[in-house]
Amino acid sequence: MKTDNIKLAIFDIDDTLIKRGKIHIEDSALKGINKLKEKGIEILIATGRAYYFIQDDVHHSIKPNYYVTTNGASVYDDNKNIIFKIPMVIEEVQALVTFAKENQLGVALKMYDNMPVYHDLNIFKTVYMQGSQKQHILEDFTDKDEVELAPLGVFMMGDEDLIESSRSLSPNGFYAKAYQNAYDIYSKDAGKIKGIEFVLDLLKISWHQVIAFGDAANDMEMIQKAHIGVAMGNSTSSLKEKADYTTSDIEDDGIYRALKHFNLI
Repeated sequence: MKTDNIKLAIFDIDDTLIKRGKIHIEDSALKGINKLKEKGIEILIATGRAYYFIQDDVHHSIKPNYYVTTNGASVYDDNKNIIFKIPMVIEEVQALVTFAKENQLGVALKMYDNMPVYHDLNIFKTVYMQGSQKQHILEDFTDKDEVELAPLGVFMMGDEDLIESSRSLSPNGFYAKAYQNAYDIYSKDAGKIKGIEFVLDLLKISWHQVIAFGDAANDMEMIQKAHIGVAMGNSTSSLKEKADYTTSDIEDDGIYRALKHFNLI
C-alpha cells in the first residue's frame, strides 16, 4: 500500500493512544508520533472526550495540530480555539435528562467548559472519571431539572436496555456505546467524520492522505474512509473486519508497530 502521500495521522485516545484509566501516552506511541512530526505529517486527535477532559499528557507530549472532540461536535486548533461546533437540540436534551432522572440513570451534559451532572454524581466521580484528577470538570446539578443551554453531547450511564429505550426521545441524537453501561449521545449532524472533514478542508487534503487509528464503534467510519485504517489489537471484531490492518494493543507497542509496518517511520 502506497504511504508516501500521507499528510495527516488521526488518533483516537482511549485504548488507542492511552489505555483506558491511565493518563500517560505509551513511550513507543510517542516515539512513533514524534517521527511522523519530523516528516511533516500533521497530527489530529479524534475523541469522544470533551476538550477539557483530554489527558494533559496528550497536550504536553504530542502537541497535536487539531482536536476533533465530543465525537465531532467540536473542533479545536492548536491554540485551544474552538473553530467548529454542532450542539444538540435542547428540547431533546431536556427529554433525555428528565427520562434519566425518572429512571435512576446517570446523566451529564458535555458543555464547552464543564460537565453538569443531573443525576448520580457518584457514578461520574468514580466510573466515568476512572481515577482522573480532573474531578473539577464535574458540576453538581442533581438538584436541578431544567436544561438551560444546548450541550455538545449527553453522557448516560446505567442499564443499557433502559438507555436504548430512550432513543425515541432524541430523533436527532446519535447513540454510541462508549463502554459497558455507558453511552455517548450527540447530534446526528456531528460525528467524528464531520469534524475530521472540516480539518481536511482547512488543510486542503483528502482521505487518501490520511492514516487513522481507533478501537471502538465511533471510530468505524474514519477507519473505513482513511487511506490506511488501523484497528488496535483490543478493537471490536467489527472494527477489525473493516480495517486495513490490525496491530497489537497500545501497551504492546501497537501504534509504533503499525507505523513501522507501513514504513512511515
